[in-house]
Amino acid sequence: MRPPVSSSPVQRFRAWHQRPAVRGGLRLLGLVVVVCGAIWSLATLELNWRSLSPGLLFLNLLVLTPLNILIAAIALRVNARTLGCDIPNRRSIYTVATANVAELLPLPGGAVVRGAALVDAGAGIGDSTRIIILTSLLTLFMTLTLSLMALTLLADPTWIWLCMASGMGLVGVLVILNRHAATRYILAMIAVRIAMLILTVLRVAVAFATLGLLISWTEAALYAVAPTLGAAVAIVPAGLGVNETVAAGLAALIGGSAATAFLAVALNRVLGLCAGAVMAVALPVSKGAEAP
Repeated sequence: MRPPVSSSPVQRFRAWHQRPAVRGGLRLLGLVVVVCGAIWSLATLELNWRSLSPGLLFLNLLVLTPLNILIAAIALRVNARTLGCDIPNRRSIYTVATANVAELLPLPGGAVVRGAALVDAGAGIGDSTRIIILTSLLTLFMTLTLSLMALTLLADPTWIWLCMASGMGLVGVLVILNRHAATRYILAMIAVRIAMLILTVLRVAVAFATLGLLISWTEAALYAVAPTLGAAVAIVPAGLGVNETVAAGLAALIGGSAATAFLAVALNRVLGLCAGAVMAVALPVSKGAEAP
């Protein structure tokens, strides 16, 4: 008999983490954190309807959030072109919208949806996995570098060392990407993510203003890392509860309103899920007939 193949702790953790029951439990735990944090934030801020801005809420929901999905769809098309294939506009938007909602399912949703779209377009499974991982790291390090620059300006200059480390990580990702993608596609990836960062900062500022608190662009840039960092942790589906806790922690570091930061990030999450669900339903895509 062949001896049983031993698995590493990382492999065992992945196998455990990908069980539907485990991810469902983590999702429930994240939901409890969000609900309890929202209750605490509302009690701390003593918000009322007069302090809210419905106009800014609808601006975020109907304009900024769908625009964020459209830019993410462009990023997915750039990934496909990098791999020598193409995804039609309609399917790209549908894929990104569906991926946003799929993150909450008891499975590794968003990455699977995006990877499946690339494979359906003709890319190999290995190539699709590699480009998704590398572009996710590109997004992470770009966002982290921006937020650490903001933290250096708002809190303590010693944070500049972490900012420099993040910048070195960004350079490392670009070096690896250069081995697998043409320069024009790498530049396109960077340009799309700069647009996404600008829009993310704007959405954060608008979310704070919706709750009755105006913040500077530098502070908005600081909180922009929360959704990306929550997604990168990947322990809790969609970073449920992680994004909001990170934002509250960053606010505490600079002496800001942790309660408002928690609610603002939670608000953007809810709006993203609503917009993603509506766009996924409104743009059904069949493999037989796809609009270019």
